[in-house]
Amino acid sequence: MKRNSVLKKFDKEIEDLWDKLYKIKELLEDTGDYELSELGSAFFDQISDGLEEGEVTIENIRDQISG
Repeated sequence: MKRNSVLKKFDKEIEDLWDKLYKIKELLEDTGDYELSELGSAFFDQISDGLEEGEVTIENIRDQISG
């Protein structure tokens, strides 16, 4: 598979991942339960921090794909 094709598919999957994370956060916020809302926000932040600043980041993978 060509690198551009892999990169395009990777970016689409990452976009879908972010959409799902936001939906989970919103679901927990919409319960009206303060503790669930806070847990949802903390969960979202934990995952997003890992994706953006962890040992392996989205950008690391994009760079590797791009060569």
